[in-house]
Amino acid sequence: MLQRPWRPSCYPIQPEAPPLLPQLANSPSAWLSYINDPVWTPYAYDALTDALTFAHLPREAQRRAVFLDPRFLARAEKSPAIPVAELPERDVRAAAGPLHFIFHTAFCCSTLLARALDIPGVSYGLKEPSVLVGLSHDFATGRRRPGTPAALQLTLDLLSRPHVPGEVQIVKPSVVVNHAIAALFHMRPDAKALVLYSDLDAFLRAIARRNLDGRAYGRLMYKNFSSAIPLDTGYTAEDIFLQTDLQIAAQAWLMQMSFIDSVVRRFGPARVRTLHADSLLAEPAVAISKLGRFFDLAISESDAAAIVAGPVFREHAKHPATAFDAGTHQEQLKQVGVIHFEELNAVRAWAAALAGRCNAPTTLGDTLLR
Repeated sequence: MLQRPWRPSCYPIQPEAPPLLPQLANSPSAWLSYINDPVWTPYAYDALTDALTFAHLPREAQRRAVFLDPRFLARAEKSPAIPVAELPERDVRAAAGPLHFIFHTAFCCSTLLARALDIPGVSYGLKEPSVLVGLSHDFATGRRRPGTPAALQLTLDLLSRPHVPGEVQIVKPSVVVNHAIAALFHMRPDAKALVLYSDLDAFLRAIARRNLDGRAYGRLMYKNFSSAIPLDTGYTAEDIFLQTDLQIAAQAWLMQMSFIDSVVRRFGPARVRTLHADSLLAEPAVAISKLGRFFDLAISESDAAAIVAGPVFREHAKHPATAFDAGTHQEQLKQVGVIHFEELNAVRAWAAALAGRCNAPTTLGDTLLR
């Protein structure tokens, strides 16, 4: 009997969703309600049928969900699958509002920052909507389906709908969407982005700390990026097969850094700023205040200080019931460094030499703080 391929999963899958409520009719006249009410959030895109499904996510439900994907939204009400071509573009555009992004390189406090920017009346943090993962797949292959660009444009406009007047939507896509950053920027020329990243050492320690799940995730990142944003390493398929998990993960990190560096240079500081995770943790109030100015959010210095003093910075972003702080984070990374000392040292040196050979950057700077 064939079994499903194993996939890394740090979080539990919730039970299946309950039946749709009776009022959710599958008809064009009913579809306007999904557009007019931003609580109905784009949830999934089916490229084969060119259809969108929405999930009913009141603000508190969105806050409780670690990410806006099936692992955490299985019990949310869902709409029928609606053909994108039958959704009224004019009404979607009329409902759209401002939209900005937080892109990241994984394991660098991006979920923490997105939660910190969930400020009623000011901004709304959308954490890794799975619909963008589905839409971005076509941008990683040569099999572009004709409906995908229009579906992506429509989805971005739907994600930008303010929940209250004047509120700005902040979307933190999954790391596997990074190869589509340029497409997102071209479709939303009004959007700005922060790129949050950690250095290679912290990334490798985060991978190692998660044991088998982390190592499998590093290989999954490599699989996604090697076709979408490859790095010319000169390695053959056999060379790659013989490399360790952390070598594979290091290459995935270098692919991201090289591509994101080109994005930063292409769009410039007017649209893209960068921030190292250590700088965020060292001066979180300063970072939030400056990001507020960059995104044109109504966040004063005292507001930023209150956010940092509040519960968001005192609990684990992915396990909200667990107490956490910057000191705990650094201690975890330190312990991993002791346990995996020899492997981390060897891979760091190997990756540094590879970065030099491929002319791949190992830092993006802190342009947000300038």
